[in-house]
Formats: sequence, structure tokens, C-alpha cells
Amino acid sequence: MKKILKYQCFDLAKALVVYYLVIILIITLAIVGLNVTGGTERSGIGFSSEFFCLIVGLCMFREYFYLFMQNGVSRKKIFAGACMCLVILSAVMSAMDVLALYILEALPAANVSYMTISSTLYSGYVNNAGPVLRLLVELMISFLVMYVFFVVGYLISICFYRSPKPGKIGIAVGLPLLVVGGMPVLMVAFPEVFARLMSFFLFIMGYSDTSSGNPFIGMVTLTVLSLVITGLSYRAVKGAQI
Repeated sequence: MKKILKYQCFDLAKALVVYYLVIILIITLAIVGLNVTGGTERSGIGFSSEFFCLIVGLCMFREYFYLFMQNGVSRKKIFAGACMCLVILSAVMSAMDVLALYILEALPAANVSYMTISSTLYSGYVNNAGPVLRLLVELMISFLVMYVFFVVGYLISICFYRSPKPGKIGIAVGLPLLVVGGMPVLMVAFPEVFARLMSFFLFIMGYSDTSSGNPFIGMVTLTVLSLVITGLSYRAVKGAQI
């Protein structure tokens, strides 16, 4: 198990280093450019980490599954190693994102803001919370969101791997179209349905009792969601064949 975990973590750490080097370069160029030109508007870099998590989840099943199965590793150990690796990556990325958020807030000359899900969705709460509570909320929400995106991508990759050719085409074409085209169509054609879906989302994320939002309800929702998706992923891995 340790060897499986170590191999995956070190392999994915390379992509993680490249990702944050690119983010640092973008932020640096933005700060320098805005200060040189005298710009006063603040622009933001946010939610790129969540997309990175989704892409990593989409890419990590097939290669590792082939490798470990050929070396006699059980499906249970493969799945457990993947989950432990995703937990570690989620913890590292949440810490890095929150650190970037605090550093850019502390820089007086920085005209660039680094946004996280918690700082955006629960801005009213975290801005009024004490420093320790704010830090804990930022870390926990970021960690849970990262893990959810990881396991969603992981589950999609397993479904893609197990599907016949028509199913693979449907997943590869249908999911991007659903995300890119489905939401705008739903907003325009069925505004009431979209409004109810948004109200339900805000409700389960803790916006029922206070206008500033309750991040602890959001933590419960994200935890339940991550456990459900992880359970579905395990069921899918058990039936996967080489």
C-alpha cells in the first residue's frame, strides 16, 4: 500500500509543481503589469485549482489501474491508494490556495486577488470571523471542494474506461456539451427550474438561515457528497477489467 501511495503521490506531484509555477508566473506578471501601467482595478484568479483537480481525476485511473493490476495488486488496494493520494493532494492544494489568498491580501501593491470557493461563497461569514476560525473554515471548505472535484473526475474516468465505444463517445461529447451548453439553455428556456435549482444549491450549502451563509452546513453537504461519489467509484472499480 505504501509503495502504491508513494508512486502515485510522487508522480502527480510533478503536475502539481508545474501547475503552481504557472499560477505564480501569471500572478507575478499580472501584479507587475498592473503596477507598471498604473492600473487600479483588481482582477481575480479563482477556481482554476478546482478545474485542475477535475482534470487530474479524469487522467489518473487507466494508467495506474493497468500498472498495478499487472503487478498483482488487488482492486481494493488500488482504490484505497488512489483515495489516500487524492486526500493528500486535496490537503496540499487547499493549504497552497489559502496561503496564496492570505499573501495577496497582505501585499499592498498587489492588484490581483486570488479567490477560493470559501472566500467567494461565504465572504460575509469569513470576513466577520476571527483569524483562527476564518483559517479553519477556508482550509476545510477548500479541502472538501478539491476532493469532490478529484473524485468526480475519477468516477467519470472509470465510467469512461468501462463503457463500450458508443458510451465512450457519449461521455466524451455529452458531458462537455451538457456543462457548456446545458446550463445556458436551462437558464433561458426554463428560468423557473434554474432558479429552483440554484435555491436548492444555496440551501444545502447553508444559505437558509443567514444571508452570510453557514459554512458548517456546506461542510456537511460536501462531506456527504464526497462519500457518495467515493462509494460509487469503489463500486465501479470492483467491476473494472483489464
